[in-house]
Amino acid sequence: MFETGQLYFGGEVYTVDESCPRAEAVALRDGQIIAVGSESDCRYALGKDFEPVNLGGRALLPGFIDTHLHPILMIYFDMNLDMRGIKSIKELRDKMREAGKKASKDAWAVGLQFDEEALEDPRLPTRHDLDDACPDRPAIVVKHDGHMVIANTKVFEAAGISSSTLDPDGGVIDRDSNGYPLGIFRESASQIILGAMPMPDIQEFVKCAKSSFGKLVACGITSAGVVLQTGDEGPAGASGNFDVIAMQILLDHVPINLYGILISDDISKVKATRKPPLHVDEPGGHRIGAIKIFADGTFGSCTAYMNEPFMDQPDKQGFLVHSPDYIYNLMVEAHKAGLQIGIHAIGDKANRICVDLYDRLLSAYPRVDHRHRLEHASIVDADTIADIARLGLVISTQPLFIQSEKHWLHKRLGPERAKWTYPFRSFLDAGIKVAGASDAPVESIDVLDAIHCCVTREGFEPHQGITAAEAIRMFTIDAAYAQFEDSIKGSISVGKRADLVVLSENPASVPAEKIRDIRVERTVCGGETIYLAE
Repeated sequence: MFETGQLYFGGEVYTVDESCPRAEAVALRDGQIIAVGSESDCRYALGKDFEPVNLGGRALLPGFIDTHLHPILMIYFDMNLDMRGIKSIKELRDKMREAGKKASKDAWAVGLQFDEEALEDPRLPTRHDLDDACPDRPAIVVKHDGHMVIANTKVFEAAGISSSTLDPDGGVIDRDSNGYPLGIFRESASQIILGAMPMPDIQEFVKCAKSSFGKLVACGITSAGVVLQTGDEGPAGASGNFDVIAMQILLDHVPINLYGILISDDISKVKATRKPPLHVDEPGGHRIGAIKIFADGTFGSCTAYMNEPFMDQPDKQGFLVHSPDYIYNLMVEAHKAGLQIGIHAIGDKANRICVDLYDRLLSAYPRVDHRHRLEHASIVDADTIADIARLGLVISTQPLFIQSEKHWLHKRLGPERAKWTYPFRSFLDAGIKVAGASDAPVESIDVLDAIHCCVTREGFEPHQGITAAEAIRMFTIDAAYAQFEDSIKGSISVGKRADLVVLSENPASVPAEKIRDIRVERTVCGGETIYLAE
């Protein structure tokens, strides 16, 4: 593919390869790494025809891998109002009112990334607040974690919501004293609202997609585990039916490698997607590899399934969005089909149930090197951690959840449970493979900020902090392992795909407090430079 080779030299080459942790230089040709070691050996491997790239003292690392993000939602979020940073319900109403004035005639006013815990007087808005802001058009606000939607009366009209609307399985509609919906829809109930939304203009969507994927490569990301819906279930509601089609349309604008994780209750739908362009057999190509199953909700929406009630909301203990029998039967189908399984589990009780289901599955249907996953595994006790290690499960975790939740997690969970929340140190000490992710658009795609958070914990339960070297592995070789790709990417090793990132400094070589200040200078995917800082 690339006739001219490249020689990277003159900086710190941090390989994440235990057989050769550091090197002077790296040689690339035809999208692959052909030599790693001394500069003279790499020059010899390339011969006369190559492009020299002097790092100028900067650091060269494997390209970053984000193992869990929602690309279609990420684009949609970039197209709408960001509610982060607001401090009051009045400010929320003002922003929504302004968004309504700017929107086209038939468009909904949409506010995203809302977090009531950041308000000076924390409370959820209701339909009355959004009616005040947008009396003449549908308006919704989506909570930061994506598991709750607040809607106004115009949305009720569009979605056919009334006092007789029942709570769906796996969801809750908050109501006033008369039983009429307040406008707050949790978990699967939010899909009623999202399913009634009009589709965005396709030309605007494609235009924004280019920008959204450009942000990924600017963060040094060369591969991503992309979560796509195949039906109504999932954060996009009924519009998620178009996720796979949209991804196919956008593929020409995607400069990185994709590993598909499909939300589906029908294995045949997953199998049907395992063909070009989203699934190719050649090493390093796009692949559909996994199915995602939801077990519970989130801490922020108080829908994570817990052994004990939340400290600050003792009337809530969370819930399973599907029965254990439903989850297990779907696991069996996926496992027999040779698919990887990833289960969304956040609460301690949800994680315990899911680990027990994996134990049952692997006892009944043993499979070597299954690499089945827990997505998030946010709070897990010592016994459950031991069983995760015994079963060989992989955890895909989002370090920046700590950044978003640290201000209120102790209040919600209490001091004892907080010790086992995002327990990275305990996971690694148990020998569990832990892969890094953003869950974008829920959290930032800034990998360096995530690595910083792994090390410092931003003061939250610092005993669960890990080293920068361990955090780098979460976003390189261990992330590749989580996607069955560690033999072809994730480290700077001979024979692997030439996915690289040039950084102003090596996160493993600077003081912890300086990691988030490191800049991405260049991103290389399959030997091609797809981002170069100005």
